[in-house]
Amino acid sequence: MAKSVDAFMMILLLHVLGFTLATKFLSLSNADECSMLFQFKENMSINNHASSDSRAYPKAASWNLNRSEGARNCCLWDGVECRPRETVTGKEAPVRRESQEKLQGAIAFCCRIERKKNVMARMLEAGPRWFPYGEVPKQISHLRNIVSLDLTGNPLKLQSPDFLNLVQNFSEYLRELFLSEVNIDSEIPNILVNSSVLTSLVMRNCGLGGNFPTDILNLKTLQVIDVQGNHNLTGYIHDFYGDSDLKHLIVAGTNFQGYLPDSIGNLTHLNKLNLSSCAFTGSLPRSISNLTQLTVLDLGNNFFSGPVPPFSSLLKLSYLNLAFIDFNKSNNCVWFNKFRNLSCLDLRYTNLNCEIPSSIGNQTQLTDVYFNGNHMIGKLPSSLVNLTHLKALDLFGNQLTGSLHSLESLSKLTYLSLSGNNFQKWKLPDWFGKLNKITRLDLSDVHLEGEIPSSFFNLTQVQVLDLSTNQLEGQLPRSLMNLQNLESFLLLDNNISGVLDLDHLLSLKKLKYLYLGGNRITLSVTDSQTNETRPKFIALDMSSCNLKVFPEFLKFQDQLLELYLDNNKIGGLIPGWMWNISKDTLTRLSLTENLLTGFEQHLPVAHWVRLQILDLSHNMLQGLIPVLPPSAKYFIASNNSLTGEFPSSICNSPSLELLDLSFNNITGSIPPCLEKLSNSLIVLNVRSNNLQGAIPNICTNESKLQMISLSDNKLEGQVPRSLENCESLQILDLGYNLIEGMFPFWLGTLSDLQVLILRFNKLRGDLPHQYFQEWPAMKEAETNIATYMQTGINIIQEYDHTVSYAWVGNYSFSIQMTNKGVKREYEKILNIFYAVDL
Repeated sequence: MAKSVDAFMMILLLHVLGFTLATKFLSLSNADECSMLFQFKENMSINNHASSDSRAYPKAASWNLNRSEGARNCCLWDGVECRPRETVTGKEAPVRRESQEKLQGAIAFCCRIERKKNVMARMLEAGPRWFPYGEVPKQISHLRNIVSLDLTGNPLKLQSPDFLNLVQNFSEYLRELFLSEVNIDSEIPNILVNSSVLTSLVMRNCGLGGNFPTDILNLKTLQVIDVQGNHNLTGYIHDFYGDSDLKHLIVAGTNFQGYLPDSIGNLTHLNKLNLSSCAFTGSLPRSISNLTQLTVLDLGNNFFSGPVPPFSSLLKLSYLNLAFIDFNKSNNCVWFNKFRNLSCLDLRYTNLNCEIPSSIGNQTQLTDVYFNGNHMIGKLPSSLVNLTHLKALDLFGNQLTGSLHSLESLSKLTYLSLSGNNFQKWKLPDWFGKLNKITRLDLSDVHLEGEIPSSFFNLTQVQVLDLSTNQLEGQLPRSLMNLQNLESFLLLDNNISGVLDLDHLLSLKKLKYLYLGGNRITLSVTDSQTNETRPKFIALDMSSCNLKVFPEFLKFQDQLLELYLDNNKIGGLIPGWMWNISKDTLTRLSLTENLLTGFEQHLPVAHWVRLQILDLSHNMLQGLIPVLPPSAKYFIASNNSLTGEFPSSICNSPSLELLDLSFNNITGSIPPCLEKLSNSLIVLNVRSNNLQGAIPNICTNESKLQMISLSDNKLEGQVPRSLENCESLQILDLGYNLIEGMFPFWLGTLSDLQVLILRFNKLRGDLPHQYFQEWPAMKEAETNIATYMQTGINIIQEYDHTVSYAWVGNYSFSIQMTNKGVKREYEKILNIFYAVDL
């Protein structure tokens, strides 16, 4: 059928530039269109690196408007083809269609378009990431008849006032606004709540902030609202009134908060509801069961709690994420068996306490199932074998029991975690070797025993393999070398024995994380690999591997975050090169429980710029205390023979939380500069040294110290009154010194103090009996939960531009007390323990 002459659309499709301009004309010639196309090209630049496609070349470079017929007819230009207008004239209109190009630039509006008074632009679209810089031009807002604006995926800057002008000028006709990833960094204008035509508002990852104009959600024409990823955007979901055509409501990754109204059940046309990773609270309204058109329901990572609503009516669901909702140990897990189209079921950390029903095997479309971090009980249902489309199954951290049925039929599995359950003791079956698409396999802490069968190492696609904390035994077979895609191998805390050639492990070129500690392995170090063929490790644990020397390949490791060489037989001096390996990345180094005798340098200097944990304890080290980097948080060098004075350089590590130099031969006095560390230091343990002088003022008003152990030295003077500022102090051990003066009764004001040791000093004065009666810690003792007095060791680490927080372990507080003349060492102290040793 013939269309009206004034209804044809000129479409300029630059696939690499991704630019589409559709305009409505009353009269515009083919020459005008070619001119506009040429002017658009003139605002671009040639960038030979803009495309990685070897077939790409700058086609637009040959375009021009000289008088030859070929030049004037843009239908003949390289990369341009023309198609018939949808008009009665049937003339051709130019269309830019090409898969790759090398144009690149910032948007600039052609003055030609502005001068054409008869042009009324209706749609403007610029495809993703082909305008990598610049600003959205102000002139766009002059196109007042725009009904659709799409700049998705272009990291352009849109100034706040320009954004407001744009919305104001477009408000009469604008139906669709797509600005995802455009850098707006402002608020959404309130004027949008007055729109009578707006159907779609999609502004993901725009840097939006302020308060979201909630009334937009009640626009009768609105069908799609998507503001995902605007972390500073605050909003609430208020009541919905009357009929609504809303189909997509997506506010994931914002600061939306508050309760969900019961009226959300009025959105009966809703197809996608994604409120994940926000700050919503309260219980889920039962009216969610009215949203029977939902295919996607994502409420995970909020602060919801309460009973499970009746989800069973949502029969069209294909994606359900309720992760981290507290369902109060609900024992009802039957409701998620009603779905037949479900492909993803995410119930991580939802506090469910029930059996996995056998009817889950009827949901044969499932591809991803996450039950990790719950209290699932009972046996794993054998019907799981029916889920033949399953790609991910995570059952970590539940209380599942019984034996494991064959999962051989789940041949599409790429991720499987059974970790942290109570399965009865079992051996690795051969069918595991048939899951040949597995890339991540976590079988840690599942009561495995026996030897690892060689067929297990047929999993040649596996990248992450965790077999730690089991009772596996025997030797690692040579077939381990089949796993050439292996990146992470965790074998911690088993009974693996025998000789393992380190060169075989180093032949796994992609290996980055290797944990062998806690076994009975003997690593054979021949190190025939060249520097070019060795893998670059990020974490390496070779503790308890009967090493006698530092492996030479460590010299060439420059990406390590963690290195553990604990509990070996490495003797002699720590070589100088050890203080420089992975100088820019290393955060943890542990050499504890070896036979090390000293350092090659007179004064070893730790050059690591990010080191946070250094453990040299339980060796035979002689010499001076190493100079720590400013980044140090935990330094343990106890049970050695270190000499020299207590170095004031310790105070140059302003984040230091734990300092343990106990059981050495350190002399001199405690440096007063430790007061500078009062806001960070939690443990100060220098007992059993040869320290002299007075105890300096080491506590300020914001002190975090929980343990101070200075016993078995030659400290003099009085107990400093500044200790009164250590309001978090739990243990104070000043015994076996030369301290004198009046008994420090004021210590009774320290409400957390549980252990006080002042034995064998020269204190004087009577101790009133009411002192103990009024001691706050004694009166408030809790005996219902018995744990140990300790401090957690937590670090911040950065790798590949990603910052993560890691809990490494605990440092247990320890004391020595005298009972009936006999000294007794308490290596761990229960939190219900209270003692005064005078």
